[in-house]
Amino acid sequence: MTTLPHKPDWFLHAHLAATLDERLCILKQPPEQIILAAADGDESYRLLSMRYPHAHFQEYDSRETYLQAAQIIRKAKQNWWQKLHSNLPAQTVSDQLPGNQSADMVWSNLGLIHQNDPVAVIKNWAEALKPDGLLFFSHFGPDTLKEVMTLWRTEGIVVKTPNLIDMHDLGDMLFQHGFYDPVTDMDMLTLQYTNAERFIDDMRTAGLWQSLQFNSEIDAVRILADAWQSNDIQNVTLELVYGHGVKKQVLPDNTAPVQFYPSSTT
Repeated sequence: MTTLPHKPDWFLHAHLAATLDERLCILKQPPEQIILAAADGDESYRLLSMRYPHAHFQEYDSRETYLQAAQIIRKAKQNWWQKLHSNLPAQTVSDQLPGNQSADMVWSNLGLIHQNDPVAVIKNWAEALKPDGLLFFSHFGPDTLKEVMTLWRTEGIVVKTPNLIDMHDLGDMLFQHGFYDPVTDMDMLTLQYTNAERFIDDMRTAGLWQSLQFNSEIDAVRILADAWQSNDIQNVTLELVYGHGVKKQVLPDNTAPVQFYPSSTT
């Protein structure tokens, strides 16, 4: 089971969700069926349910503790009337979305970071969406934790980061596996920490720490603790990747769409 810190802080998810939410202003047709492909402490549902109050939500995540944490936050915010009449997202303990092409939107805030086959995930996202359905997602790029990685390499710690993916590679995966007009972009976020414990807790909440593959995690933690104790490290950089795309229409072999346009009048 993937565990969370005792008191998880969802500020990274909140930052990413808010950035993605700003891009929804361009949508003309509100989605009716929205799939949340990863729980994020209620940050995405809170924003999307305010923007689309009539939408129906489903939430999927194989990390049961993440689903539970999101539901606890939601229920704590409800008054007695809302508890009687509101419909919180139906939750499923799985990363596999239903491949029935029924969703108007798939929204995944850091849903890729704990999954080891991004192509399979992207294909599944496409299978869940209606033709011309919308995907919005966030992820971490390869320059994430560059200061920490440099420290570990200097100290002889080997760390593999297979889940940190370049935004251009993600764009290619989207285009090749179910989406047209994919758009990816990135920015850098620098955080300052005063101790290793808080840093590790935040990276665990984000799902990032669990994605790292150490030759010795115990030594890696010890080196971090020593580095913060001696002020050898303070800043931590995260490369934040954002993406969206439109689900391709899948036509039978030897067929093509026929479009009709109104004739112009003069």
